[in-house]
Amino acid sequence: MAKQKKAPKQPRLQKPPIAWLDDAPEADYRSASHFLTLLDHREHIAKLLVDLRVAPIVEYKAIDLLRAAQLIVPKTDDLPTREQLRQIRDGEAIAPILLVRVEALKKVIVADGFHRICAAYRTDPDVMLHCKLAG
Repeated sequence: MAKQKKAPKQPRLQKPPIAWLDDAPEADYRSASHFLTLLDHREHIAKLLVDLRVAPIVEYKAIDLLRAAQLIVPKTDDLPTREQLRQIRDGEAIAPILLVRVEALKKVIVADGFHRICAAYRTDPDVMLHCKLAG
């Protein structure tokens, strides 16, 4: 009996596709700054924010961001994550994730966008996310 050849693997389509804003709104940069004040001095944070604002958009998989930041998706979704899921499902554009690389810790800090990562991960762990990376 001859073996049947398997059909070539088709690339996975992102379901649903995520619409992205070209840049994060000012409120996201303020939130990132506020969060980062828990981790570092204001002078250093000001420099990171300048770097984030001019950083180009880069793409990373949701699962890789979670691993690099040493974070886990909660077992149940909170209100902000449910809202991000709704926006993705409805085709509304969402803001890029704001990230800061901390080489001394060998990790990435999610300065703003944790709930967007969680929502995207729920749609597909391998979905590519738009990010801005400083540090």
